[in-house]
Amino acid sequence: MQQHNHSSSSVAAVPVANQVGSAVLGLCFLLGMPGNIMVVVVILRNFKKDNFTLQLMLNLAASDMLSLITLPLWIHYLLVGWTFSQDVCKLLTVFVFISLYTSVMTVTLMSVQRYVAVLYSQQWAKLGGKGEKALLFCLWLLACILSSPAAVTSNVRKEGVLRDCKMVFTSDGQRAAVYIFQTLLGFVAPFAILVTSYCRLHRKVHETAFFNSKRLTKLVTNILVTFFILWIPFHVVNIINVVGIALKSSHPGASKQLFDFRTVAGNIVGSFPFINSCVNPFLYAFAFQSLRQSTEDSHQMDDPMQSSVP
Repeated sequence: MQQHNHSSSSVAAVPVANQVGSAVLGLCFLLGMPGNIMVVVVILRNFKKDNFTLQLMLNLAASDMLSLITLPLWIHYLLVGWTFSQDVCKLLTVFVFISLYTSVMTVTLMSVQRYVAVLYSQQWAKLGGKGEKALLFCLWLLACILSSPAAVTSNVRKEGVLRDCKMVFTSDGQRAAVYIFQTLLGFVAPFAILVTSYCRLHRKVHETAFFNSKRLTKLVTNILVTFFILWIPFHVVNIINVVGIALKSSHPGASKQLFDFRTVAGNIVGSFPFINSCVNPFLYAFAFQSLRQSTEDSHQMDDPMQSSVP
């Protein structure tokens, strides 16, 4: 009976934000892992392997699975605290950041590739298979470089009764710099490239049949809207952190309120990028399902002006 009461009180002590976050992460794992695995199977079985758009789809699925596979440990952390070593903390954090940067950059590269392949097809053809593989290698390398701050700052710290795995900074300046770095390179720049590529593509080819497809227009819109909705809350919290740091000396009361809000909101919106990894297979790769009947015509998949997948 005493053990039962102790368990009940432990469960009750879990903050609501942590419970909500763990529930969302659990759903992401249950839907996202099978979804991404199915994406890989569908693409490998039904489509040409040398198509770069398909390689990007596979790359996106691989990066998403890299982050989703860590979710059981993060759920355990949210519910009972960090019970693993500091090395595991650093490793999982780096995995997540590499995955998230790779996912964002893959989506961004999709838009750039679609723009260049449609309007400058001869120049893109000169890139060749080796050039495309080099692009993918550079993408992963850049993701590793951008994730280096997480590798340096991730540490296990005891907060009250429980241990936390989180980024620990040596100064407010370092904290602000990392958050600004994440927001600019992880959201502002990729989203700007996405919007610019698709807007310029639409303006250049609006007289052709490329954008006459309602399915394509809807898919492009979903790409931008989903990317914005699922990433903006995460980076808004980053900006709140920066503002809180800036007001720390001049307006300590307001700064404390911002940090308190950040603490509560961070556990919830921190799951949003994982939602993006869960949604990606349904949003992007399953668009290929409608092309299965046209795979006999290989030109349909290779000619960007005929392909209706961004």
